Amino acid sequence: MKLSTLFAALVIAGAIATAAAGCSASGPAPLGISQPPLPTSTPASRLLYVDHNGTFDEYRLPLATGSKPVRTLQEWPGLAVAPQIAVDPYGNVALASSAKIRFFHPPILSFAPARASLILTLTPAITEIGLSGADLADIEYDPNSNLWLLNNLGAEISELRTPISRSSVAALTITFGAPGSKTAGFTTLVQARFDINAALYVDASSSTRSRLWKIGFPYARPPGSLGLSLAQADFVDATQWPPQAQNQPSLLLGQYFGQLHSPSPGSPPSPPVNVMAQFPQPFDPNVGRFPDAHVAAVVGALVADPYRSSFYTLDAGTGALDVFGLPLPSKAAPKVSLPCLAGPSNCGNKLEHLFLAP
Repeated sequence: MKLSTLFAALVIAGAIATAAAGCSASGPAPLGISQPPLPTSTPASRLLYVDHNGTFDEYRLPLATGSKPVRTLQEWPGLAVAPQIAVDPYGNVALASSAKIRFFHPPILSFAPARASLILTLTPAITEIGLSGADLADIEYDPNSNLWLLNNLGAEISELRTPISRSSVAALTITFGAPGSKTAGFTTLVQARFDINAALYVDASSSTRSRLWKIGFPYARPPGSLGLSLAQADFVDATQWPPQAQNQPSLLLGQYFGQLHSPSPGSPPSPPVNVMAQFPQPFDPNVGRFPDAHVAAVVGALVADPYRSSFYTLDAGTGALDVFGLPLPSKAAPKVSLPCLAGPSNCGNKLEHLFLAP
């Protein structure tokens, strides 16, 4: 949500004070960071973009049994591995290889290089570059259309601030895994996500475990752990529901690895499970950080659509596109399930993404 003018001034003043004291982020003064967007109910998205390992499908919403893509495109023919992909709030698409980022404006009719609005070569001024280029684990747009790069060369996160041009360089960098820091040992970056307040959430792994980390806007403080192993995280704020929605909770959704409840007094902890789960927000300290609903599914991508009281997932094993009700009833079945059409080599246990677009 966009902060009020007074509160924004206080945030900026606090960020300057923190920067003066030293922190894990580097870049220009926080005064240059734009504020989060205004709080508002999420307008109805018209499109759902589905990425299966470099195959891009465009679906029209709402989905129904028998829905088919209205357009299927290959994202980067000839690339040895599928590109990383991100979509901003306006439907602009970024595709990233280890050497370049291609940017496309909607309507997305082709990913041919000639249709790109900009092709940006990655340099050490943007992100770490090795002999084979950058090792990008993920790219993600924030609510202000700034593009963030997660690079596993040096476990570094960098921000390309809008408007992005051929002369763009990293406006901010955040490093994970430094000895003595809270993220020490968490040197494998997996995913980035943002909530409506433009807070950055990073799924990062050590050699033994994964954790979801939060870096609050304006990114002046070091990352803090949420104490959860949660992949494919997505956030629903109470302000994003349409006015007519009877139930308008704030929620955190994702692929959860952990215990479903606190053990009874005198009993050992129950073994962890790997489930798709929903957590009420904010966390209730009297209950603990346990889900209030879960489904026995493993998903490779997830995106919430509060306007339609739904969220969409891609099954990690089959690539099936499933539609679940939102809020999630425990042990729910999909309302709609559509098979993956990208072919056997792209549908199972591959890189995949889901994005809403206007």
